[in-house]
Amino acid sequence: MAIGLSQRLGAFSARHRGCRQGAALLLCPILLLSLGCAAGRGPIGQSFTRRGSERTFISTPQFGGARGRTFEDIIPVGARITTVHVGLDGDRVTSIWTSYERNGVIKETPHRGHTSNRVEKFKLGRKEKLVGIHAYGRGEVSQLVIATNKRTRLFGTGPATDEPAWFDSLTDADFRSYVGVGFTGRADRQLHQLSLRIQVRQGGYASAN
Repeated sequence: MAIGLSQRLGAFSARHRGCRQGAALLLCPILLLSLGCAAGRGPIGQSFTRRGSERTFISTPQFGGARGRTFEDIIPVGARITTVHVGLDGDRVTSIWTSYERNGVIKETPHRGHTSNRVEKFKLGRKEKLVGIHAYGRGEVSQLVIATNKRTRLFGTGPATDEPAWFDSLTDADFRSYVGVGFTGRADRQLHQLSLRIQVRQGGYASAN
C-alpha cells in the first residue's frame, strides 16, 4: 500500500533537529525530489562545474513541462537569497522570483510567469538557506514546496502524488553543505518548469557561485 506524501515527510522530519510543523503544512527541512513530469523525468541531482571554477553545483529535477522560454536566475557571487516571492491565482502557483542581498543592497530577480492575483512572501532568516524544491503539475507548475535547512512551506493545492521522493537518502552533511543560489526553468505567461540550482559547499550560509 502506498504511503502518503505527508506521512513520508513526517517520518523524514523526525530524523532532523529543528523541524517544526506550522500552519499551512510546514513539513520538514529538505526536498530534492525525482518526480517526473508530463514531458518526461528530469535528472536526479545533475552535477556540473562552471568553467574556470572549482565550485560544485547540482540541480534538483526539472519539474513541469517543456513549453515557454528558458530562464536562469542565479544570484551574484557573495549574495544571499532573502525572500522567495510566489504568485498564485486561486489555488495554483503562477509566478516566482527572489529578492537577494549583496553588500547591504537588496535586489530582485526577474518575475517569471504572469502577474498573479496575490503574492506570498517566504522570508529567510540570516542563518537560513534554500536546500530544495518539489513541484507538481502537468505541463506547468501548479503546486510548489520550498525547503530550507530549517523548515518547508507549501504553495498551492495542486494534484499531489505519492511517487517515490529523492530526499529520503539525504544526510545531515547535505543540510550543511547545500546552498540554493537561484531558480532555473521555463516560463511565458505561465510558469511551465522549475528547478533549484544548488551550490555544494562546506558549512556556508552565504552563497557564492
